[in-house]
Amino acid sequence: MRVAIVGMGMMGRLHARTMSSRADLELVGVETDSGAREVAAAELGIPVVTTLDEVVNDCDAVVITLPDHLHVADAIQALEAEKYVLVEKPLAGTTQECDRIIAADAGRNRLMVGHLLRFDERLRELRRRIVDGVLGELHYVRIHRSNLVTSGERLGGRVSVVGFLGVHDLDLLLWLTGQSVTAVSAQGRRVFTTTWDVVTASLELSGGTLAQVENHWLIHRASARSCLAGVEIFGSRGTALVDLSTDELELVTDDDPRSVRVDGHNWTHDPVVSGGSLHRQDMAFLAAVRSGGPVPTTGLDGRNAVAAVELVEASLRHR
Repeated sequence: MRVAIVGMGMMGRLHARTMSSRADLELVGVETDSGAREVAAAELGIPVVTTLDEVVNDCDAVVITLPDHLHVADAIQALEAEKYVLVEKPLAGTTQECDRIIAADAGRNRLMVGHLLRFDERLRELRRRIVDGVLGELHYVRIHRSNLVTSGERLGGRVSVVGFLGVHDLDLLLWLTGQSVTAVSAQGRRVFTTTWDVVTASLELSGGTLAQVENHWLIHRASARSCLAGVEIFGSRGTALVDLSTDELELVTDDDPRSVRVDGHNWTHDPVVSGGSLHRQDMAFLAAVRSGGPVPTTGLDGRNAVAAVELVEASLRHR
């Protein structure tokens, strides 16, 4: 199986290192910047070409790790060539762009979106218990995520904090609850960029659940903690707490009060314990490629997350 990875930045190299554990894969990188091509080739020991045109006809799958505003052209090219395609989140910058990418898949179910949190074992276990009714009726959900100031500085106003960080949490909210967004009221502040640097959004969901999603990139640049994140769920029969800044899942219910700890590092490569969320995600994608079956996280899933971002940003603009 031959896989082309488009974009040899941090995420592209992470995907390449994760997939290199498979002996049945041949990897090739795609990178327009000559310096990045040399670094990637030296670090990973794989060939790196300049454009997708050079390899798209000879590969089985394509992984796109470019900045989100550059996803559309390469994703469409690969899908129209009938390749399996994994696109890093968000699928695109707007729902209109998402629709163009999804249309190129033509119903083949070969388009996967890299919503990494869906492959965190703690969150997968939490979702299983929600689906099984262990927590009862969901009354309130709070999800928060924040990064260092340097994250916002690096992006330079290209995307808001809700578009960059909140898309993780909005997808997580939809996936965990199985509900859709019916109403949004959001507040935000521009602190040091030209876009929203702090956003707190109150959301009403189709099942009657009230949710709060909070995002910012205001952690001091010298902090030892580059990310603060977590999920809190309060239901009629129980409470679930997941500190996404650590490995710990705390789940307490009427029937089975206990604390569960599962290794869930995103970037670990430990095949005995968990292999990390990225490893689980990429192996699920490759399994679909190998079998010819559908991918687990669809283009529609990716579009729904972008649509939720647009609802939050629309509320911010109209305050």
